[in-house]
Amino acid sequence: MWMRFTDRNILLAISALSAAAMLYVGAYQVRAVAHLKCPVFGHGCEAVADAPFARPFGIPDGFIGAGLYVLLIGVTLLNPQEGAWVKYSIRGVAMLAGVANILGVIDMSRLGAYCFYCLLTTALTPFLVWKAFLL
Repeated sequence: MWMRFTDRNILLAISALSAAAMLYVGAYQVRAVAHLKCPVFGHGCEAVADAPFARPFGIPDGFIGAGLYVLLIGVTLLNPQEGAWVKYSIRGVAMLAGVANILGVIDMSRLGAYCFYCLLTTALTPFLVWKAFLL
């Protein structure tokens, strides 16, 4: 059986991919993973993950990002027909994830190093927000 390419399923797929990427970064930040394999940017992923800005409030930002995406998955699995609060919650969490990604790119550009996984989630953000608003 094939998965239908509905707005909801695409939103769930983007959220799951983004959550997995951020979990990988978070695992490195707490040293559950010894090294980040960083396509395109070499050791840039590790430089970004180890930067001071990568631990807001003392929490690895990989886990914060993963948490946002898992929250988005949870809210998206609710029935949007139950009420406007579900739709607004989906949109709000998607936009919050987008803002966090943009702030991360600004910090990376100041550092002069880039993380493939962070840029991947940032590149997916416009599609994530678009699909969130189509529900």
